[in-house]
Amino acid sequence: MQFKRQIGAGGVMFASIGAMVGSGWLFSSLYAAQVAGPSAIISWLIATVFIIIIALTFAELGTLFPIAGGIANYPFFTHGKLSGFLLGWISWLSFLVLTPIEVQATIQYMTNFFPSLTRVENNVHHLTAQGFVTATFLMLLLVYINTRGVKFMSDTNKYFSIWKLAVPAIAILIFFLNAKGTTNLTLESAGGFAPYGGKGILLALATAGIVFSFNGFQIGIMMAAETKDPQKNIPKAIIGSVLLGALLYILLQVSFLLAVPEESLKNGWSALAFAGDAGPLAGLALALGFAWVASLLYIDAVVSPLGAGIVYAASSARVLYALSANGYIPQQIKKIDKKGIPITSIWINFFFGMLAFLPFPGWQGMVAFLSSTMITGYAIVPICIVALRKQQPNLYRPFRLPQYQLFCLLALYICNLMLFWSGWYIMSKLFIAVAVGFLIYFARLVYCKELKQNIVTWKNALWIFVYLGGMSGITRLSSFESEGGLNVIPFGWDFGVIALFTLFIMYIAQKSILPSEVTEKNIELILTGHGNITEEKVTEKRYAINS
Repeated sequence: MQFKRQIGAGGVMFASIGAMVGSGWLFSSLYAAQVAGPSAIISWLIATVFIIIIALTFAELGTLFPIAGGIANYPFFTHGKLSGFLLGWISWLSFLVLTPIEVQATIQYMTNFFPSLTRVENNVHHLTAQGFVTATFLMLLLVYINTRGVKFMSDTNKYFSIWKLAVPAIAILIFFLNAKGTTNLTLESAGGFAPYGGKGILLALATAGIVFSFNGFQIGIMMAAETKDPQKNIPKAIIGSVLLGALLYILLQVSFLLAVPEESLKNGWSALAFAGDAGPLAGLALALGFAWVASLLYIDAVVSPLGAGIVYAASSARVLYALSANGYIPQQIKKIDKKGIPITSIWINFFFGMLAFLPFPGWQGMVAFLSSTMITGYAIVPICIVALRKQQPNLYRPFRLPQYQLFCLLALYICNLMLFWSGWYIMSKLFIAVAVGFLIYFARLVYCKELKQNIVTWKNALWIFVYLGGMSGITRLSSFESEGGLNVIPFGWDFGVIALFTLFIMYIAQKSILPSEVTEKNIELILTGHGNITEEKVTEKRYAINS
């Protein structure tokens, strides 16, 4: 069976927006304000520019290879099987836990009405037995929607998305109407506009859920195999969703900052707290005396995360499908049913997704680590674009980046900066996660007696360990002491250090690419194996034009 192209431009756009407007908007305004104060507005503006640059790199590869699981395939084309597995592994981990994150957000808001769902330890919400049962029910609901077919999933998500845009708009309007001028933005007793300086602005990007809140833009890439006219619809969807999402988030952040009662700031922005802040936007609405708005927000706290969860459940299944189709894990996992759904992948993700609730209690704890895995996935795209321009310059590219070398270098630099701002604690865990993935891959090859024929291209993947190991070392020496830095590299100088490291990584990554003829065989192997192109299209090198 093959995937069916059933989703138009509107469906892809709503899928991206539906994923983007999930739990991030429900929590990030509060957490960003605590980390950066009013200067969180600048954090959102920086993130918008950064994500648009990164999204444009996704547009080139997404239209060139409109196949399921997108990002899990690109490094295999350019650097071989080990590179493809390691970066596909990272991508799968991030998408796998995204669905539980959205369910966790729903339950955390529900706690205001059903306190028995969680217990609070050190301001972190842990699921109780009742909470775990509720999480299981919600996860099964997401599975059911995704097993009904991609068109049903897409149509369902449209209604979720319309609601999810309407409710934040109401909250923004109410917060603006009840603001006491712009006093909060420059309140001296709370530290002024930027109480924690440039470090706070940058830390908020990775640790307050800002980058996480934009993650939905790449959903169009993951569903490219099921998109009509992907060369036109995918760029529109990912760029349009970023701009629309940015407008929503920035307006929400500004209105939140202006509406916060001044008495809540008596201990500064980092200690910002008010009744009901487990569900911060609803809690603020209640503090302002708008119970009906709070009710809408509590309802939306169920609708928004679950709407995003629908899309993330679909995406994680397609990443796992790609790992199976590429031969990294058993071939049975890539089974597609008569509705065009990777049914086995969906159920496997359900099982491992339930396990994710155990080591990652609380929404913010999940998001901090997952932001780093997402950014690492973003970083591989510009590297693969430069490699493929060298390896396969004559491929048909419906969307071509202008000045691609400089553009890709800038995109990689941005990704490296965001990883750096994640801090040592996060980067060290990411490096361990990659090492675990390598051990799993190695054990599989030994068990299947395939080690000898696969080890030949391992040298093409060594740069990944240099990359993540180097980033871990640099973050350890950073000035972000609260995130595990030793304050060896002064703030300001770190921008130059990351720039030099970016040049080095791009250089060694390009020196590690496969020969052109091997890349060509890898592309043909995957695309024909996925059922996305015919042998005739392979000969024509027009991979973006599908049957």
